[in-house]
Amino acid sequence: MQSALSSWFPRPADYRLRGDVVAGLTLGVILIPQAMAYGILAGVAPVYGLYAALFPLLIYTLLASTPHVSVGPTALASLLCLNGLSHLAEPGSAQYLIYAVVLAGLTGVIQLLFGMLRLGGLVSLLSRPVLSGFVSAAAVLIVASQLRSIFGVTMPRTTYLHDTVYQFVRHLGTLHLPTTLMGLGSLAVLILGKRYLPRLPVMLIWIVVTTLLVYLLRLDRLGIDVVGAVPSGLPALVVPAVDLSTLTTLLPVALVLALISFVETLSIGNAFATRHGYYRIRPNRELLALGASKIVGSFFAAIPTSASFSRSAVVEEGGGRGPLTGVVAAVLLAAVLLFFTPLFYYLPLPMLAAIIVFSVGKLFDLQEMKRLAKLAPKELAVLLVTFVFTLFTGLQWGIAGGVVLSLAFVFLRAARPHLAELGRIPHTNAFRNLARFPTAETDPALLVVRFDAELYFGNAEYFGDQILALADERGNPLRAVILDAHTINDLDTTGLYALEQLFDKLASRDVALYLTGVIGPVRDVLYQSGLMQRMGAESHFLSIQDAIRYYHERGGRRDWDLPAVQHD
Repeated sequence: MQSALSSWFPRPADYRLRGDVVAGLTLGVILIPQAMAYGILAGVAPVYGLYAALFPLLIYTLLASTPHVSVGPTALASLLCLNGLSHLAEPGSAQYLIYAVVLAGLTGVIQLLFGMLRLGGLVSLLSRPVLSGFVSAAAVLIVASQLRSIFGVTMPRTTYLHDTVYQFVRHLGTLHLPTTLMGLGSLAVLILGKRYLPRLPVMLIWIVVTTLLVYLLRLDRLGIDVVGAVPSGLPALVVPAVDLSTLTTLLPVALVLALISFVETLSIGNAFATRHGYYRIRPNRELLALGASKIVGSFFAAIPTSASFSRSAVVEEGGGRGPLTGVVAAVLLAAVLLFFTPLFYYLPLPMLAAIIVFSVGKLFDLQEMKRLAKLAPKELAVLLVTFVFTLFTGLQWGIAGGVVLSLAFVFLRAARPHLAELGRIPHTNAFRNLARFPTAETDPALLVVRFDAELYFGNAEYFGDQILALADERGNPLRAVILDAHTINDLDTTGLYALEQLFDKLASRDVALYLTGVIGPVRDVLYQSGLMQRMGAESHFLSIQDAIRYYHERGGRRDWDLPAVQHD
């Protein structure tokens, strides 16, 4: 029993219970204002953010493969919820709340099904540049969505960046000065506090200060919006009202949320697992944990949730190493809901908006942009296209476009793989790319080529055209093409046809085709198709050097029992 428990909840050799308790209390204290802020961002009352921080956190903690990842309402999940539902119902309305809760449950069902079907590999649909571009754009959209709350501007809610900026400028005359001072002042305090007082809980201190200021000076009477009455008690168990038409309407948003939530969780979990080493992330188990947490949460009025990097970092920094961290945080949150909600009445909304803006700052991945600009300009272009596309078409289309873009670049890369002409490094038997080693030796009668990919329908025409073009450059002295095939790991029927055509076209020019280093599965295809017999045993070699030696010796005994032509 103890062994099974240790396997499910791995702990390091130096595990201390006190570390989990301290980290859990710290997590709970930080989670409360963030959850309320993200509830507002999602378009519901702040208390529903607290509900989303309770049961989803508890369920995920008990089922996940990582003790460090903290699940609950996040800026990105809340913004996806708002953008996906605002055209269906008015944010803040009863119908909107139903949609939000059903969306959370539907997202959980999708993740649970994917986990049961062991589809953890779905994370590969989003490349790192695409994900970085999408998240960076989401950070900009989140900041833009808080302009009305920080400046107290009366303006309609919009989905796209250009609409938000237009409406903000158009309604700038409604700017409320006390709200602006509170919002910008809070943001300045959070930024400066993090920079100059990193060890102090500046956010919590400032929440208490601003709440007291509003209460003592009655700043709410000056027009500064406050949270107001927050219902006491734990959320009641309610089965979300749902019908087929609602599920069909919400399915596209739920699919995007399911994918993004999973990618976020896996990315954060892998970062911590690599750092600590006493556990490893299991993608399918994470899908099951995320799905179950959302489904259970939806029965207790929870809005969509995801993994939070900032709160997960708090768990690590606080000394959390086991699942007790999440349990302690959930207990603290339950105590707040039961006994302390009246304390939040005068919490100013501009302060919560400042928390949102402050928290999403790290989502804008400028460092990744700089890194790609230096290392991979093509991938930077992918990032920027995803970034701009998301800003001006919305989050759902942004992520869909990112997936399509990722798949398109995968296909383009596979359709135009690396093909190199090789030469011998002087005084060695090593053959290298002439483009990188211009002093490498070549023989006018021999063309040595390496193709670094599987040979399949997507690149078969390119393969033949490139080799024939290189042969044309050599002209009449060329007598043989040697194809270093050890990097061709698969061969489909279209690729086989391209190889046959290459053999025939070279033969018509009185040029031989030698294959070297062909791996077993590809040899099987060559044999079963009859191409191996057509080419003859004298065309297959274990190495480039063997082929060159055979050519210079002008023949020699080549039998079918040689290793180069063995097959199943």
